[in-house]
Amino acid sequence: MARSFPSASFSLPTLLLLIGVAGCQVGDVGAEGAFGGDDAPAPECDGPLGAARDPSSMTACCEDWVGGAHCVDSVPDELTGVVDTCAGGGFCVPDPFIETGGVFTPQACDSLSGSAGVCLSGCIPQVKDYWGILPQDVCADDERCIPCINPIDNTDTGACAISYTCEGGQGGGGDDEPTEAACPHEGPALIDPSSLPACGAGGHCLSNALVPAEMAAQLASCPDNQSMCVPDEFIAAGGNYIPPTCESVAGAEGRCLSNVLPDVQAQAALLPQSTCEAAHLCVPCFNPLDGTETGACRLSCDPGPTEGPSQLPACCDGRGTCVPASAAGDNADRLGPDTCDEAGGLVCAPNVFLQDTPYTPPTCETGFIQFLFGEDYAEGRCLPDCLPDVENFLIGQDDCEDGNKCAPCLNPLTGEPSGACDPIAP
Repeated sequence: MARSFPSASFSLPTLLLLIGVAGCQVGDVGAEGAFGGDDAPAPECDGPLGAARDPSSMTACCEDWVGGAHCVDSVPDELTGVVDTCAGGGFCVPDPFIETGGVFTPQACDSLSGSAGVCLSGCIPQVKDYWGILPQDVCADDERCIPCINPIDNTDTGACAISYTCEGGQGGGGDDEPTEAACPHEGPALIDPSSLPACGAGGHCLSNALVPAEMAAQLASCPDNQSMCVPDEFIAAGGNYIPPTCESVAGAEGRCLSNVLPDVQAQAALLPQSTCEAAHLCVPCFNPLDGTETGACRLSCDPGPTEGPSQLPACCDGRGTCVPASAAGDNADRLGPDTCDEAGGLVCAPNVFLQDTPYTPPTCETGFIQFLFGEDYAEGRCLPDCLPDVENFLIGQDDCEDGNKCAPCLNPLTGEPSGACDPIAP
């Protein structure tokens, strides 16, 4: 039998893809002029890291990633939480900062969605975390362009405040001033999902570091176990996305959600595609079995359902629910209409089949059938008496609970398995 709708929320909060980058502004370390390189002028003063030094005389670090960094014995306290540590002690600092003693201003570049940004080394852990979504633009191979203003939530990342000069001047923020993030997002994609590894139809792998903990529980892990499979539309909109409205089970209001979401995959047999795009199914706003909210209609800035809960009709004397035959899967032929609208494509599914998946019926011992046909027909299963195959005058309640009958495992007329003892699974 197909699975029921869980009451667990589908909430997918805004992706805070660039949180933590603001930590790069500590110490206002930076250099004036070109980003590193032999042509950069030597600073006329000591910077936050002391005098300018030749990195090649130090122990290299970050070599297994992008290189371009070396170990220094100490850094200002403000930097200890920003740069990585070296295995042999000290701190792993990008070469341009060492070469200038920290009197350095990162090179300007065009970042996400063409916004203003600066080039920072992938040897900075927080840059490495976002490596897969950041453009290179004019930056060196071991750098990526960090935006001045986070395009996801329009907050200042602090990256463009990294600047230290001998005159004591400090860099300002980006050209764009922070504003309240628009939701839903409109316009070009904030992040290009195709720049990330694919995971199923309509999803791409986003680093675990970029996925909020409350969202991770609702996503599938990618094969590398270092990233999660996130629907493309949420990536492109930075989480500021409202799924399209659709008509779900029994005409109830719903939202089109990607089937890369595990909860959507698990309920695929119950969910119609409705007007949703390919690889999406229409998840109802309310659980049609108990009327509780599924959370599908409260994602991001979705204002919520416009209609109240609409539960499916009861059947089997209140012990069952009328469900679409398509939702019953391979078990549809074991169900009957009972009091359901057969013309509307509904069949009566006992609630025990919906609530406990897979359902294991209690074992029982037949009475009258065993008396008539012998001990070979003694074993049975307690099944709801509204099932067509159980509505038989030869089948008794025997030792089953009220509302159930002891259906024999073998068909007394043929000696073949009756199906009563077959597993009842989604």
